Order: sequence, then C-alpha cells, then structure tokens
Amino acid sequence: MRRAPRWQARLTSTYRSEAVTFAADYFDGHTTRAHRVTLSIDAGDLVMVGKGIARRESLSALRVSEPMGVAPRLITFRDGTHCQVAADALPPVFAKTLVVRMQESWRAAAASVVVAALAVVAAYVWGLPAFAAWIANRVPASIQAEIGDGTLQFLDARVFSPSALPATRQDELREAFRGMARSGNDRPQPYRVLFRDGGRIGANALALPDGTILMTDQLVGLAKTDEEILAVLAHELGHLERRHSLRMLIQGSIVAFAIGWYFGDLGGLVAAMPALMLQLRYSRGLEREADEFAATMMRANGVAPSRLADMLAKLDAAARRDRQEGAPDYLATHPATEERIRSLREM
Repeated sequence: MRRAPRWQARLTSTYRSEAVTFAADYFDGHTTRAHRVTLSIDAGDLVMVGKGIARRESLSALRVSEPMGVAPRLITFRDGTHCQVAADALPPVFAKTLVVRMQESWRAAAASVVVAALAVVAAYVWGLPAFAAWIANRVPASIQAEIGDGTLQFLDARVFSPSALPATRQDELREAFRGMARSGNDRPQPYRVLFRDGGRIGANALALPDGTILMTDQLVGLAKTDEEILAVLAHELGHLERRHSLRMLIQGSIVAFAIGWYFGDLGGLVAAMPALMLQLRYSRGLEREADEFAATMMRANGVAPSRLADMLAKLDAAARRDRQEGAPDYLATHPATEERIRSLREM
C-alpha cells in the first residue's frame, strides 16, 4: 500500500478528533458573486452546504493557501472553484505547513540566508570555473583565431617590439621544441612559437587562445640552457592544451560572453580580449595543471622537470627587480610559489 504524502497525512490524521463547522464564501467560477456556505469535516472529507449548494471533497484533493497575516485563506477544489475563509476561522486540521512555519521562524530565515550565501560561494568557486571550462571546449576555432589575432596585433602595437634574436636562433629553439614528443593527447593542440622583444614587461611568455606562444628575448636571455627555455614552452603548451587562457577570459567576462554567444555576436567581447589578456591571472590550480603537463612532457623527452623549477626561480628573482622598477613581470600572470618550485624539483 502506497504511503500518503506527509502533508496529506497531516490533514487526514486529525479529522476524527475534530468536530468543527465554519463559515466561508464560495466562488463557483461562473460569476463573481460570493455564495455564503458552511463547511465541516466528516470522515476525511470537506463537506460544503449552502443555499442550493451541496458538495463533498476529499481533504487530500484540496489546496490551502499559505497564511499571510490577517488576509483570508483560500481553499481550492480540483475544478478550480474555491472558498474564502477568515484567517482565524480555519480549524487546526488546516495547520500551517512546514514551509510556512519555517518562513515565520527567524532561525530558519537566518539558516536560509547562510545556505544561500554558501550556494553563491560554491557556484563561484566550483560552478563558474566548471561552466567556463565547458564553454571553452566548445568555442569555435574561428573565434579562437579572432581572439588570438586581435591580441597579437594589440601586443605588437603597444607592448612588444620585433625580436632581436637572430632568425637562426629562433628557428633552432622552435625546431628543438617541435622535436619534443607529447603524450596523453590523441588530438594535440596546434601551436606556433613567436619571439618578441618584451620591452617594459621584460622576461615573459604568453599562451594566446589561438595556439600562439609568445616568448620574449629577455626570457631567453635569462636561461643558461636551452632545456630551461623548452621547459617554459612546455608549460605554456600545457596552458594551451587545457585551454586555460580561454577559460580564464570566459570566466572573467562570463555574462558578456553568454549574451554574445546567445545572440551570435561576440565582436565587442573579442575586441576587449587583448586588454583582458594583459590582466589575466592564472589560478594556482591551473598553474599546477600546466606544471604537471610540462613535467610529463619533459620526462618523456629525457629532460628533468627541475629545469622548469630553475627557470621559475630565475624569473622570480627578475620579477623582484622588475617590481622595483614598476614594470610588469612574468610572475604577475604566472605566480611562482615556493610550493610550485619545490614540487617540480621533487618530480
């Protein structure tokens, strides 16, 4: 036998001890006229009697409005007709529901505020990144290319200068990195490596959403070995493979992105992407993902992951000098913590 809902059990369990009669105004749905009737409870049914009116309805089939101060309560039948009853006239069989009692309790109200706040925090900490990652994996290549091209043009016009590295040196580094095997991905992210003079921003590297990896001459100059340069390129490739830059851009402008996506017009957002790229700050979790990707790639090619740790330590030292001079630095967007460096040395 199916168990009755809790609210229904509440209504039917009390009628035997209730011998009540109360007045109400009945509205038949045909006219706006109120019919004065008398209501009573009998054997689990609501019995209605009035002039030319006789009706019987199971309590379980009724809907009773929630109390709102002294406002009349409504008892609605299955066919949409209803009775209007004075708030203080309803018998205990129509007791307040759990929801109503919670609404009238300051403790329950306070608890609901706390729960709502925790839900907002959870949505921001876990839900928003997950949603951004879901969108990033579905952004068309044409949009990624548009964002990358616009960002590169912006950076070349306002931040970078042409690289002073000899073309042969640039090709040598590209070829060395191209020769490194990648594992764990059947569909690797296409990429290209470009070199620029970093100017004010000094030693830096960026991964643009379209697969472009930018590395400055100053970062190359910091390295003692090519393995350290390749380690940074592997780290940036990790950001590309996991679509970190695109995820962070979407996460930072989620409302504008969602509206543009819905209406099929991302032009304004794409135009703003270059400025957003310069303010991009990867989270510690994303940095760890890119570090792990780089470490796996380096080990697969016989290069110690500690090479990336060595480079991060040098970048950290250079960053301190840059901050003293008021210049941006690589670690503004790639925060090098002691924990990251230590983890890489232990891999």
